[in-house]
Amino acid sequence: KRKRNMELLSKSDPTIEEFTYARIFSIFGMKKLNKDKVAKILEIEKNKEAMEKFFKPEMGLMWMIVIQDGGDKVTIYDDLPPLTTIKRKAVLIYKNNQDFETQIDTHNVHKEVCFMEIKRSVLENLSVICKDVYLPILSNPLNQEDWSDLVSKDLMDKFNHIFLAQVYVTIGQINGRTLLPLPPSDATSFDSKSSKDKAHILESSIITWTRQIKNVLKHDPESALKAGNDPDPLTEIEFWKNKAENLNSIYKQLQSEKIKKVLKFLEQNKSTYTGPFGKLQKDVQTARTEANDNYKYLVTLLQLFKKLTDETADFTRLPDLFYPIMHTILLIWKKSIYYNTPSKLVVLIREICNAIISQAFKFINGEQIFGYIKGEEPKEANDRLTTTLEVCSKFKEAYFTYKQRLRVNGRLLLMHCL
Repeated sequence: KRKRNMELLSKSDPTIEEFTYARIFSIFGMKKLNKDKVAKILEIEKNKEAMEKFFKPEMGLMWMIVIQDGGDKVTIYDDLPPLTTIKRKAVLIYKNNQDFETQIDTHNVHKEVCFMEIKRSVLENLSVICKDVYLPILSNPLNQEDWSDLVSKDLMDKFNHIFLAQVYVTIGQINGRTLLPLPPSDATSFDSKSSKDKAHILESSIITWTRQIKNVLKHDPESALKAGNDPDPLTEIEFWKNKAENLNSIYKQLQSEKIKKVLKFLEQNKSTYTGPFGKLQKDVQTARTEANDNYKYLVTLLQLFKKLTDETADFTRLPDLFYPIMHTILLIWKKSIYYNTPSKLVVLIREICNAIISQAFKFINGEQIFGYIKGEEPKEANDRLTTTLEVCSKFKEAYFTYKQRLRVNGRLLLMHCL
């Protein structure tokens, strides 16, 4: 039967290895292991070798990383483990004194060895440590006694507004989101700095936010076409989905109390940045509404586009999809508030054409044609080329059929997409 508290965790005189394992088990929440399983972990050869290297100063090993394998096993690495081995978190064990002389024993192991949890997301872990550990230390006036005002200001500005902000922004980029880095909380909460200094710090944040938001707003689905990537129509749906989610995230951040507090402080100090930023907030709301609306309508085409781009699809049956696709596009054009302009429709039709071209290339391509000719099968090559032309013609037929039904203010909309 498993016991809630292992003897290893409650021993009054543990060895340095037992002390280390006790801390590891505690961090991983492995307090219910029985004696047999603990004994097996302690006898793992790789773990024993790493422990021996770590606690012998002459071996020069300054840190170890521990990974939990399943619920009742841990592996100790004396070098960087593959990222795939880290499921949720790891434990970093390191020496306080980075030298080759300090001998660690049962009397000083509590002081000489430190344990730190590391999340699988290294950048998020770095952000937390820098904000919650290093920033308070650097901001402490007692630690700045020997610094000049210039050095203190320059260091804190670079640490806050460049390093920490960039880490935070990068975390967002990895997750496909735009995260607006917040200024230090003390920028509006105490009076040790002048209003001018505070305004400078907060205006720097406004400048960063403005640049980030404008980069999101200027993104358009035609970018992939301009880059020559030949996107298919699923790319269009994915674009509006991502843009909607990103703008929703930005809007939520702009509505937070912290950002409102920043803007209120700058307004009270008559900053020239609040007016343009207020207009930018309205632009975010407008773009957010449009992106959500566009995705809501375009997602109705998702299943049809999946069939159109399916690599296993029968090329000769693709025409069965053309009329349903064009009919759905017609309904979107009529009902949507935003997705009813020639520029948007041109992009979508080009992407559909890219998908048809891609399917046609799989059905017959130059190499296959010459292969049929070389194999004295010219009829097969001719039949496949004829079928390809017929499929493309059927798409043009569906396109022009629905083109006649599209009217804006009583006039036929001229779409030069093909």
